[in-house]
Formats: sequence, structure tokens, C-alpha cells
Amino acid sequence: MNKAKKAAVAVLCIAAVGGGSVYGIARYKKSRIENTVVDVVPLSLLAQPAEWFNYDYMPNEGQINSANVQRVTLDTDKLVKEVCVKKGQTVKKGDVILEYDMTVVELQLAQKENQVTLTEQDIKRANRELEALRRARPSEDQPSEPDYPDYPDNPDFPDDPGFHDDPEIPDEPVRTVDEVTGGFHAVSGSGAPYDPYIINCNPDTLVRKQFAMALAGSGRFAELHVYDENSVFLYKWIVSGASYDPASAEDWHVTDGLLIDSETGTVSIDPAGKMHGQLSFTVPQAQTGQDEWFSDHEITGNGPGDEMDFGGNDFGGTDFYGGADYGSSEESYDYMYTRKELAQKITEKQNEIKGLNLDLRSAQLAVETARKQKIDGRVIAEIDGVVKKIGTAAGDDADDEEDEKEKEYDPYAEPDADDGAFAVIEGKGSKEVAFNVTEMNLDSYTIGTELNVMSYESGSSCTAEVTSVDDIPVSYGGAWGGNPNSSTYRVHAALSDGEDFSINEWVTVSADGSSPGGESTSNSVYLPIHYVRQEGGDYYVLKQGGDGRLVKQYVRAGKIMWGTMLEITGGLDMKDKICFPFGKNVREGAKTNETTEILMPKNYY
Repeated sequence: MNKAKKAAVAVLCIAAVGGGSVYGIARYKKSRIENTVVDVVPLSLLAQPAEWFNYDYMPNEGQINSANVQRVTLDTDKLVKEVCVKKGQTVKKGDVILEYDMTVVELQLAQKENQVTLTEQDIKRANRELEALRRARPSEDQPSEPDYPDYPDNPDFPDDPGFHDDPEIPDEPVRTVDEVTGGFHAVSGSGAPYDPYIINCNPDTLVRKQFAMALAGSGRFAELHVYDENSVFLYKWIVSGASYDPASAEDWHVTDGLLIDSETGTVSIDPAGKMHGQLSFTVPQAQTGQDEWFSDHEITGNGPGDEMDFGGNDFGGTDFYGGADYGSSEESYDYMYTRKELAQKITEKQNEIKGLNLDLRSAQLAVETARKQKIDGRVIAEIDGVVKKIGTAAGDDADDEEDEKEKEYDPYAEPDADDGAFAVIEGKGSKEVAFNVTEMNLDSYTIGTELNVMSYESGSSCTAEVTSVDDIPVSYGGAWGGNPNSSTYRVHAALSDGEDFSINEWVTVSADGSSPGGESTSNSVYLPIHYVRQEGGDYYVLKQGGDGRLVKQYVRAGKIMWGTMLEITGGLDMKDKICFPFGKNVREGAKTNETTEILMPKNYY
């Protein structure tokens, strides 16, 4: 046999062997499938009605209330000065129920207005610093120092006008103020802890209570420097707005709390005296430009009988209300930073200005809110009726009945609509039912939805229409068995006929058309999620086909509940039988065996 024939025979042998191998593998797989039997369970045993997962499907428990009710909730920013009605009293529309104490409100308004002005001043300062940074010359451009010749130490060497010793500059007299008021003037400083307002005083200076209010409203810092008649520094008071209580502010002298020896001028602390700040004897650095500042400004302040007035303030040497910039020199950053550092500083300053503008808007909104609160401190009755509940004024003791109610508090009781109200006025008229609904089911109780109401006591029934849903939830967790992240809201519905229902009567409430206890009215069911497989964005199950073998069946999926149950909205019939779709022997074409055993994945619990 020649070589060509031998090669042909070899190829035929290899092909025969390869073909036999492929045929053998396919036959083995088919044999394996034929010998594999997978258990399938009726869908009717696995599926759970969708209504079981709708916690408002079963009747809600509600309570009958008067629909003509006024509930007064206190403004937490105000104190009740006087309660003008009593429990059980009949009131007319327009009668005063209570009056707020407006002192605190007025003080808060002044503080918020002060904060707006301070923020505006900070924005101006930041803009000045931004412009200075933009004008600044980088350190790379700094000129080099000239080389000066070394002059011999010769007394006969002629004077050079550029090398005279600096002449002695006489000390300037310190200008002081006789009063520090809410409209105080500061020689320097921005009010920050590291740069407090500096105010020069004399031993007779009187500090008005408006000064404390101004500092407290802004949270700024100040130092009151006290000098004698010869401009000799004696001591200073360091005061912080954060430590001031505006409600207890009072006038005081800079000598209060101190003992001063008239002969020696020695200052010591009076053990029996009251101190209004931190005392310090650290000598301040020399102040410049004060004469020019005082010559350009007339010092004005508030008299003892004046109301709190922030007009004319000069914080940090500038006009507090946005006037000209007094007593401040043009800031320069020449040669302080490199080009890269200057670019970074400019970006940081721009971000600071953006943040300050946001702070300004917030402060302006706070002022608008405070002004609205200041309009009137009275709360009046909006309906004719009887006072069902009324609280007590600030500082008054609650009556015995309220104390007894607190003792009988039941933490497991359903929340009452009147619990959070300071006053409740109940008028005559129609009735409503109030009940709680989980957040997930609020869509079924929109305004106008018709409900069925039935009394526990008498069995009387009627329809009701949803009129409102409270904005604030009564709880921030779902009911037992529900989603713990789902809040609960109170729904109000007006009764179509309330003749057979009494106030505070407990009733059942169900959505019109639902059938509690009956058959499912939904087209969807829930399956254990481990009986469904996901393929990309699609879901499928393996079910028993017409020939008794497994086939793939795609389904439409909905919500996932608790992470364990998947809603199936289409693709299956309740007569279908499906298998647990995991395992090495589970595949399409496998024979099936019907069973009632529901399988769980390993380590499921």
C-alpha cells in the first residue's frame, strides 16, 4: 500500500472515531436526561393572593369623629402667655382661645435681622478680599533687594537722607466712648474669636443691655479696652455673644465687679461684685487711625429708654448697614503667594462667597418667617362649638384630670387625632371616620375614593368619601408584617349618613369593591422568589409541559415583598405545575414527577 492510500485510511479512521465520540456524548446526555426526574409542585400550592400583601385589603379600624372640629397646635417658637377658655366652655367664632408671649418673638426677630446684616457684611468683606487677591502680584514677580554700599563707621561721614533713624512718633491719645449700646462703634475687628470687635472705654463708660442683645444675636466677640484720662491702659473685658442670655441682659459699668485704688490705680476683683465678662490685663497692640476715624464719625447711641436699635452700627470699622468703608486700608496680597497659590485662593474665596450668599438667603427667609409670627399673638376660634380639650399657659400646672390621663397612658393604644393638639373645639354638624393607612397603600385612598363603613357595636353601615390625608405620618414604621420602612398616615372620610353612628365609636373601613374574606379580586399572585429565575431583565420558571417534560416559561414580574416573595402579573395559569429551578439535574426536557412538597433553597432560614 502506497503512502497516499495509508493517509486516506488514517483520515477515515479518525473521522469514524470522532463521529463515534460525538454520537456517544449526545447519546449519553440524552440518556442522562431520560433517567432524570424532577419534582414539580402545583402552582396553586405555591401562589399566594396579591390581596394578602395589601394590608388595607382587610378592613381598617377607624373611629367616628365630628367633621366640624378645630384643632390648635402650638407654635413651638412661642410661649403661651394666657389661656382664655376652659374645658367644656361654649365659644363663638372669633373668640380668643389663647395669647402668645410676643417678647421672645420680638427678640428673635431682632436677632434674625441682625444675622442678615452680619452676613451682608461678611459678603462685602469676602468680595473685597477676592478683588485684592485678583490684583495681587505673585511671588515670582517680587523685585530683588538692591545692593547698598557698606558705609564706614565715620562720624564725619556726611548724612545720607535715606539712612536717617526713624523719628520718634508720639503716642496718640486714645479716644473713648461714654456708652456702649446696641448701635456700638468698634475701632477695629470683625467680631470673630480671633479678631474681636475693639471698643475703647473709660472708667465711667456705661454698657447698655442692647449691647448684650446685639452680641447674642450674632454670636460675635468683643473686647472693651478701658483707659484712664491719660490714655494709659488699665484692663479689658473680653465678652462673648455665645455666653450672653438676652433675656437676662442688663446695663452695667466697666468698673462693675472690680475694686480700683484711687491713689495707686491698682485694679483687683471684688469678691462680692458681679462680672459681665472675662477680665484681662494684657496690654493691647497699638491702634492706628483712630483719630481719623473719630473725626469722620459722630458717635451716636441709644438712650436708656430706647428700644433695641441696630441702626448706625459700625462693626469692624465699617458701616454695619452697608455704608462707606471707614477706617480700613486697602488690603494687599502682593508677593505673598505663587501664581498657583493665588489661583487656589481665588477659587476658595469664590466658593466662600457662594456659601455666604446661601447663608444670606436662609437668614432673609428666617426674618420673613419671624415677621409673620410677630403679626398677632392671638389664636381665635374658627367655628362655633364646645372646648373639648385645652392646655395650660407656660408656667402653670396641669389640672388633676390631665395628670391622671398621663398616668393611664397606654403605649400600645392607637394614636388619637387630638393627642398632639393644645386645644380642640368640637362643633355641631356632620361626622367623619378617621383611620390609618400604610404608605404603600395610600394610592388606594385618594381624595374622592368611596369606602364602606360598618359599626362594631350596632352593625350599622354606610358609605364614606375620602376628604383628606394628613401630611405628617402618625408613625414611621409599617404595621406588623408590613414593610418596616413604610410610614403610616391618617385618612379622613366624610360619612354619607351619620345618624346611626356616635362620636368616638369604633368601626371597620374597607375600600369600595373589595371583598374581605372572599376570593381574590386581583389578576396577580405572589410566588416564593426562589422558584423564579432571572435572565438579564426577564424572569422565567420551569414548568411541566404537555408531554410531561420541563419547559421554560417566561413570566411578567411585579413587586418584591420582604425580599422573599415576587409578584407574578402574567404568564402562568393556576393549573400549572412548576419545579424548584436550581440543581445540576434541573434542565429543559427532563421528566417530571408531581409532588406536594415545596422545596426551599439550602440555608434559606
